[in-house]
Order: sequence, then structure tokens, then C-alpha cells
Amino acid sequence: MPAEKAHRRSKTKQLHNHSIMSETRTIVSAAKKAIASEEDTEQVQSLVNKAVQQLDKVAGKKLMHKNTAARSKSRLIASAKSATK
Repeated sequence: MPAEKAHRRSKTKQLHNHSIMSETRTIVSAAKKAIASEEDTEQVQSLVNKAVQQLDKVAGKKLMHKNTAARSKSRLIASAKSATK
């Protein structure tokens, strides 16, 4: 593959991956804010589930290492459980 084409493809992929990771960070931070503000437990659970799904999706696409995603999910779920008690 010519170097110019490879460079174009890598830039396109980089932009796509950046947007997915940005979306992931937004979803996770929304879940963390909901936990911290002690909102309605159903809403917190819904946001945590959405964040877990997004982290699984990102780890499946290898945009984030699987262990990093697992650690993030574990910490998020643990904080949600302790906040709802």
C-alpha cells in the first residue's frame, strides 16, 4: 500500500477511534456523576449498565485493553453498590 494512502487511512481511523473513546469517557463520567449525586437508584443503575456496555464495546474493538476496561467496570459497579446502600 502506498505510504500516502496508509497515512490517510490511519488518520481516518484515528478520528473514528477518538470519537468512540470520547463518547465512552462521557458515558462513564455521567454514570460517576449520577452515583456521586445519589440520584434515583433506577437511573443510576441504567447509567451504570450503559457505561458497562460501552466499556465492553470499546474493549472488544481493542481501543482499550480488556483488563483496563474490566477494572473500570469493577470500580464503577462497586461504587454504585456502595452508594445505593
